[in-house]
Amino acid sequence: MIDATTFCYPARQVSAAYDEHICTDGTPDADTEYLARERENGTPSSGYRPAFYVPSKNHLVVIIDRCYGREGNAKAWMADQIRIIAIARKRQKESTTCAK
Repeated sequence: MIDATTFCYPARQVSAAYDEHICTDGTPDADTEYLARERENGTPSSGYRPAFYVPSKNHLVVIIDRCYGREGNAKAWMADQIRIIAIARKRQKESTTCAK
């Protein structure tokens, strides 16, 4: 169990969580870890919620309205969401640079 400040977000706010917790001055923290939190403490049979941990800020972010039966599926969903956001942010940055 990670001893960190925990933040909870719905899936529709993953982009906001990315901007708030993973990025510092527009640079993503490469040490971010994708996790799966047990839906209820001590009962993995109830499912896993996608999460990520940012060591540099000691922030744990849990997506509260998604639940998966397998730990790996929750981690994979989180990794995919962050990857999609990172690619979109990179494209936005490149487009802004080119537009000048």
